[in-house]
Amino acid sequence: DVGKSAPPQKEADLRKVDILLNGEVVDPLAFVCHVDVSRAQARVVCEKLRDVLPRQQFVTVIQAKADGKIIASERIRAYRKDVLTKAGKTMGGGDVSRKKKLLEKQKRGKKRQQSTGKVTLSQAAFRAVISRSG
Repeated sequence: DVGKSAPPQKEADLRKVDILLNGEVVDPLAFVCHVDVSRAQARVVCEKLRDVLPRQQFVTVIQAKADGKIIASERIRAYRKDVLTKAGKTMGGGDVSRKKKLLEKQKRGKKRQQSTGKVTLSQAAFRAVISRSG
């Protein structure tokens, strides 16, 4: 059709937003959007991921990064085992140092798990995030 011509193209200020799970970039979740809405879009994706991903034994950090800066962040809390309970009885009346030792030991274990633990993104979680409705 000769009468119809393509609309004029304008230059837009676009930005690539990467999604990170515990500091590792998840390439399939990266997206490109306009600078003005990048922060809002990133927050929506992070919140969706927080709702969809299961809790782990360690804290899961979900971040959105654009232009080298973190523009949105969410955390999934870790499960916490009560190390002060043994055989249904709560440790208490005795020495405080024993209690502190157990809590410190748990803290070290969580730290080690945090550094080595991998978060896997299931297919269902991936689909829930990429469906932009709602």
